[in-house]
Amino acid sequence: MPNTILGTTFVCQIAMVVRDVEKATNKFAELLGVPAPSIIMANEDGSDTVTYRGASTPGKVRLSFFHMENTVIEFIEPTEDPSTWKEFLETNGPGVHHFAFKAKDRMMATAAKLEDFGFPLIQHGDKYAYVDSTDDLGVILELLDID
Repeated sequence: MPNTILGTTFVCQIAMVVRDVEKATNKFAELLGVPAPSIIMANEDGSDTVTYRGASTPGKVRLSFFHMENTVIEFIEPTEDPSTWKEFLETNGPGVHHFAFKAKDRMMATAAKLEDFGFPLIQHGDKYAYVDSTDDLGVILELLDID
């Protein structure tokens, strides 16, 4: 593992926030000439504990994932729940929301290192954490607690 704050240099995901996940998913599938992946409602059952800017939130969101040869492309449609996704769409309109890095078993420890580095934690669930690096990098960074 590289001796870096993140512990990796491998970007495993690029995510876009969109107004209509079905439209974006179908258009991207058509562009690539592949079947459109399923659209899911994440955290519909409330099983994930989500915190946004220090407060609990339901954290529901509509998602689709394209598993490319070199990364995963994610499309995100926010719900009315308070979230970084909703804030992003209201502030910036549709666009690239985050780059994700795997941080298996060290997600929150890495988030704390990034906070010390000047990138504050803005939202997290049981398997992900977002840090705000937009002032310096122009994009949010996500840490994923996945294999």
